[in-house]
Amino acid sequence: MILTSLVGNSNTRFVWFRGSRVARMLVMPTSAVRRGLLPRTGPVSGVALASVVPSVTRRVWSNLRAATGMEPFVVGSRTRTGLTFHYRRDQLGADRVCACVGAHGRFPRQDLIVFDFGTATTVNVVMREGTFAGGAILPGIRMSLDALAAGTAGLPSLTPGRSTNPVQHNTRAAVQAGVGALFVGGVENIIDRAERDLKRSFLVVSTGGAAAVARRYTTRIGTIRPNLASEGLAGIWYLNRGT
Repeated sequence: MILTSLVGNSNTRFVWFRGSRVARMLVMPTSAVRRGLLPRTGPVSGVALASVVPSVTRRVWSNLRAATGMEPFVVGSRTRTGLTFHYRRDQLGADRVCACVGAHGRFPRQDLIVFDFGTATTVNVVMREGTFAGGAILPGIRMSLDALAAGTAGLPSLTPGRSTNPVQHNTRAAVQAGVGALFVGGVENIIDRAERDLKRSFLVVSTGGAAAVARRYTTRIGTIRPNLASEGLAGIWYLNRGT
């Protein structure tokens, strides 16, 4: 069994794998991990780490090594992944790399658009040939709501709503519907533009903590796989370290 640790801006996901199957999963706030908290790791034959928070990476690496007695394998810009990248690897987040590897491994004969709905929303286009064609980054829906509240004197801090109807009759509903409509319009436009420009039909795969929220608004957001990036991280470990 191997342990994967995926450090995100808001949460850190620990997933244990037996082969390609999830044996156990735990999500902790990254703020807690920053303070040195870790789950009980148990006996493992390997440890893999991917992080988008450089200030936390070394702390987690050291704590995982102390807890398991093994040196964690860290995904970096030169790590072998099995994909070809048309993107500057030194500017591509490890979470995006892992999500793409996980999606291609799960759907190997499909052209894919992988949305990771986290603190930010990342868009990743993966061709069936095993090529990362590129992508985009936009604010997450909660980030958009928080920014609107922080930047105005009279608008409240809100959670995402369910409606995108632009004709609302109170400020709370108007903010939720407006941000929701803007968000889903951007998502759907990205899918349409990618299909038109690349002349392919894409399977849309989604992951991240806000994937279920995003799917409230549109049928274009397809399969949700909460552990997609962790699956990719495990696949990268097997490719580089073991079978």
